[in-house]
Amino acid sequence: MGERPLTGKRIVVTRPAEQAEALAGPLENLGAEVLLVPTIRIVPVPLNDEIRATLARLESYQLVVFTSVNGVAEFFGRMRECGVSLAALAGATVAAIGPRTAAALAAQGVEVGIVPEDYVAEGLLAALGAAGGPSEVRVLLARAREAREVLPDTLREWGATVDVLPVYETVPVERLGLPVPEIAAADYLTFTAASTVRRFAELAAGPPGEPLAERLAGARIASIGPATSAAACALGLTVAVEASDHDMHGLVSAILADVASRPSSA
Repeated sequence: MGERPLTGKRIVVTRPAEQAEALAGPLENLGAEVLLVPTIRIVPVPLNDEIRATLARLESYQLVVFTSVNGVAEFFGRMRECGVSLAALAGATVAAIGPRTAAALAAQGVEVGIVPEDYVAEGLLAALGAAGGPSEVRVLLARAREAREVLPDTLREWGATVDVLPVYETVPVERLGLPVPEIAAADYLTFTAASTVRRFAELAAGPPGEPLAERLAGARIASIGPATSAAACALGLTVAVEASDHDMHGLVSAILADVASRPSSA
């Protein structure tokens, strides 16, 4: 057998520990040594009055939007707690931000009507617009407590009534799992969400006057997409690799392409 394409490469994965396998597994299968350094963790929002009230009127929504696998898992978990059946979604179009989220919905027995080609909020808006635009409809957006507002804001500008329902939140970890010099010595430092970038920067900050970019000078930063890249750039970091397809497969493919384009680093 020939040498696997990422043999000898050390790659840092900053995803939450419970989600790391989706990226770490493919990288390890390609020969990489993966260093798990989670910066945030996922915490469900417990069943509360807001969730109960929203689920009680679930049949009133014409469009229900999911922007992550986590959102799917927690939303349907709360549905089961409240005894709400899938029939409550029968009259709604269900939209997913990407194929993994769509697959999670399918596993729940839900038919997905809209999946964009570009797996970011802007791509989902483009797909919704191509489908006629949700003007004068009631929309439910199940998501993290803190997230970009471009999706609900734009839908409201189009004339939709939008209810945003937080079903999980990201909580920062207290410390990095490895010293910053060891992270900086890796070949790639990956980020899959703006929140992971920001928390990493907080935890990796050095003495005043020492830019984070200098502390990380040895590693090439690999981003899953433009929103994550923008967060990195805002902190003075240079993104060397950005995935064209904004999912785990796209990020792995982008790293493979970068390695292949830099034979001197092999």
